Amino acid sequence: MRILFPILVALLISGCSSLKVDTDFDPNVTMDPPKNFYIVHKPQVNENTLTSERIINALRNELVAQGYKSVSKENADFYILFHTGVTTKSRVVTDYKRVNMYPYSYGGGFGYGYRGYGGSGTVTVAESKNYSYKEGKLIVDAVIPASNRIIWRGTAKDQLQSLDNPQERTDYINKVLKTLMSKFPK
Repeated sequence: MRILFPILVALLISGCSSLKVDTDFDPNVTMDPPKNFYIVHKPQVNENTLTSERIINALRNELVAQGYKSVSKENADFYILFHTGVTTKSRVVTDYKRVNMYPYSYGGGFGYGYRGYGGSGTVTVAESKNYSYKEGKLIVDAVIPASNRIIWRGTAKDQLQSLDNPQERTDYINKVLKTLMSKFPK
């Protein structure tokens, strides 16, 4: 767990985005009229608090923009929690190339010249490359405090990369949470 959160920082500071978001919810729960929320976060050992504060601020901003109100824990109708994780992924890319072993040969009525693909003397070569990369995941849950029941879950996944400065990191986190929270019930 110690290395998990620092690695998450890389997710949240990735530049080239392959962002994927997914949501799930309880269709029997309505959020009308807009209700009160509280963001619950318990810092982990060796957590990068800069990143977690950026996440908290982005979550709060997105919910307030949708008409929800940030209140104390005691007055909240629902809690927002977030979880992070990093997984090493592997991707195999196979490149199939057709190679004509005799590019200049008699071309069946067309005389001498390039035969192109196919025909005798053509060999298919498959070249596979294995790419390993880190994929970060951010999970945001909306929970009813009395029952501790999840009523909405949003998941954002992206390939980890680096960004150069705090503003780029903040902008990226804001972009991820804007995309994810756009699917939150209004």
